[in-house]
Amino acid sequence: MTGGARVPGPRKQGAGKQGLAVIPGFAGRRSVVPFAILVLAVLGTGLVILLLLNTALDRGAFELNAGQKRQSQLTDEQQQLALQLGALSAPGPLASQAAALGMVPNPQPAFLNPGSGAVLGSPSAAPTTSPPAPPSPTPSGSPSASGSPSVSGSPPSVSQSATTSPSAPATGTTP
Repeated sequence: MTGGARVPGPRKQGAGKQGLAVIPGFAGRRSVVPFAILVLAVLGTGLVILLLLNTALDRGAFELNAGQKRQSQLTDEQQQLALQLGALSAPGPLASQAAALGMVPNPQPAFLNPGSGAVLGSPSAAPTTSPPAPPSPTPSGSPSASGSPSVSGSPPSVSQSATTSPSAPATGTTP
């Protein structure tokens, strides 16, 4: 052993630092319990947030569905009212209502020009007829004086005004 290699010899007790010792298997190992608790808390919070989000979306879907049903009902009602208005404003029903009120058509109407205020045509009074007689209290199925069955409360026919003025078109007929 002449080459300068040292051979370790027995160590002396007390020559190094005392009180520090390496325990095998414990260096670098940490507890898994705090990490597991953190993972479970994150997963639980995520699930609660998803549940709240899903509930809010479902509530919005129910409100949307109820709104669509209400809109459909209102659209149906609007269409029904438009049909009723169209039926009541048709020429036939308007003529019968006017005749029931004692109105007669004017064969020579006059018109006003809205721009100049000029009167177009020659205004004349409409031929008058006697006011309609009140309906007789006869039952609806019994024959009247003319021999034809009458309906109580029915308006007088439009043909009465047509016989008064030969040039007036019959408003109760359609071409």
